[in-house]
Amino acid sequence: EYQLDLSVFEGFTLNAHKNGSLNDRAMFRNVVKPGAFSKASMVSDPINLFDGAPDADGAAAVVLVAADQALDIAPQPVLIAGSAAATDTFALQDRADLLYLKAADLSAYKAYQQAGITTADIDLFELHDAFTILSVLTLEAAGFAGHGEGWRLAQNAGEALALNGALPISTFGGLKSRGNPVGATGVYQAVEAYLQLTQRAGRNQVSNAKIAAIQNLGGVGTTAITHILKRMD
Repeated sequence: EYQLDLSVFEGFTLNAHKNGSLNDRAMFRNVVKPGAFSKASMVSDPINLFDGAPDADGAAAVVLVAADQALDIAPQPVLIAGSAAATDTFALQDRADLLYLKAADLSAYKAYQQAGITTADIDLFELHDAFTILSVLTLEAAGFAGHGEGWRLAQNAGEALALNGALPISTFGGLKSRGNPVGATGVYQAVEAYLQLTQRAGRNQVSNAKIAAIQNLGGVGTTAITHILKRMD
């Protein structure tokens, strides 16, 4: 439909692996060189080796308490300012537009409303980058790019998506480099966002991060849940 060369998606892989190389808990800590994406072997055309995230073992946990009790339990609590879930049709052929993640759109919009924010207020976004195309479509659905324009955020080796970029994503490597522990993936995102907001992300730190968005998908966008987390100063 858009007549794009697959190389335009390279920045997502370069960014994820660059961030993963700084994360001691990442499954793949290798930096991917520019140009390697286009040379990668095909898994199932047009999905290549650098497009898909590896399944991984892992565990993550968070402690949830009432906001007015948080400071009694943790010296640096983080507020869940918004939380919303949405669903779409299970069968892809039942969707009017295969390039629109309806559930991701609805859950993000509802979470933004609850938190009283817009995309301009978000300092980092942990998205479900199980496949490169999901990163593209999620950025569009969540309001960070127009329909058919999400790939542009990955230009210049993913500069806009880097830790010091306009919209940092996959800050610890994402599913692509850190690994995808499937059932634990969403909680991993919450933990990573917590570390960012409490300035405990080490080499992966996003400077002065105050608001984080995290979104986890089920199936091919069949389900989506979005959380907005805020630093409690």
